[in-house]
Amino acid sequence: MRSRDVHAPRLPSRLHGVRRLVAAGLAMVCLAPGVAAGQDVRGTPEDTLAALWQSYRDRYITAKGEVVDPSREGRVSSEAQSYALVRAVWMRDHATFGRVLAWTDAHLRRPDGLYSWWWDPARNVALDRNTATDGDIEIAYALAMASVVFERPAYATAARALVRAIRAGATLPVGDGWFPSAGNWAGPERIVNLSYFYPYATPWFAWLDPGAGWEQLNARGYALIARSLDAGPWALPADFHVLRETGGLEPLPPGHALSALFSYDSMRIPWRVEMACRLLGEAQACRLSERLVSRLRALQERDGRLVTRYSAEGVARNAEESTSFYAAFLPGFQRVAPEIASTWRASHLGAGAIGGVMRDTHRYYDANWVWFGLAAADGVLESRTPAVPGQP
Repeated sequence: MRSRDVHAPRLPSRLHGVRRLVAAGLAMVCLAPGVAAGQDVRGTPEDTLAALWQSYRDRYITAKGEVVDPSREGRVSSEAQSYALVRAVWMRDHATFGRVLAWTDAHLRRPDGLYSWWWDPARNVALDRNTATDGDIEIAYALAMASVVFERPAYATAARALVRAIRAGATLPVGDGWFPSAGNWAGPERIVNLSYFYPYATPWFAWLDPGAGWEQLNARGYALIARSLDAGPWALPADFHVLRETGGLEPLPPGHALSALFSYDSMRIPWRVEMACRLLGEAQACRLSERLVSRLRALQERDGRLVTRYSAEGVARNAEESTSFYAAFLPGFQRVAPEIASTWRASHLGAGAIGGVMRDTHRYYDANWVWFGLAAADGVLESRTPAVPGQP
């Protein structure tokens, strides 16, 4: 949970995975006894996603296009803006997409084409002008898809500029190629966050920025995630790592300000890899997703639950569960271990739980990841993700 703000050179102020760990007290699993009137989540998967999206727009997206998190004093992050943009594309909601994009460009866009990650609407000022590469990549991915879905070539032009800005300002040389860094600040220490690796987006970026190395990125990213699992029988990828130029993946130095745990950042890795399996049909992605499911399944069997903080060695550091975690893991389990996915849908992701997410105004992270998890697990994103232009 966020306990302090630290302003260190070259480091963003979001220490200890603050975007996720703040949820330890405010967005933990809360299995509501029922669904509030007007928040009926019965029906088709599309009905549930539409209800969740309407609830999210009402609670978190302002008329100006800010995506606010009440649990963090109504502040705005590039991640929040990017999640709204990509969900708006998948929901075919052009009006919301345009409103959120206009605010994001007007307030967060930097001279180098990247986006500041942290904004205070109350003071109308950037609290941290550093970048978070996940927000930049998600915005670029949303723009690329939007250029096809909404038939607006200008979005592809904007996506191309952002993709090139990411490559110029937020990557690290690795061997004969490169890998995304955690942000514009991460170069001196060579900090990476493996949940900032979006394998399902790289074909779009290769289309926008051909011959620049995007085509080789997925194999490199899958190898790094596999290497984190190779560290031990219970090992998991940490939120942040040090990536050596030789390709070696190392833990953060002892006492480092950033999170060395598997927690609210790295919990997104299984979802991203499973998305690549489903959208790209990459055998390497499918095998890696199956390996991640196996590791998480073993941890659940060992501990009787999946918790929100593990050491990189797989030692549970708390006893808290989160709706977001089960939702992010659901798509992989749905394909690999459907019997476990079914029990989660009845317990952690049932109508009561979903209704609680929709009803509560302080569950921004759950409100995103329940939607992402269900949309991927139920195959909706496969049907709503357009093909990359020029590809079958």
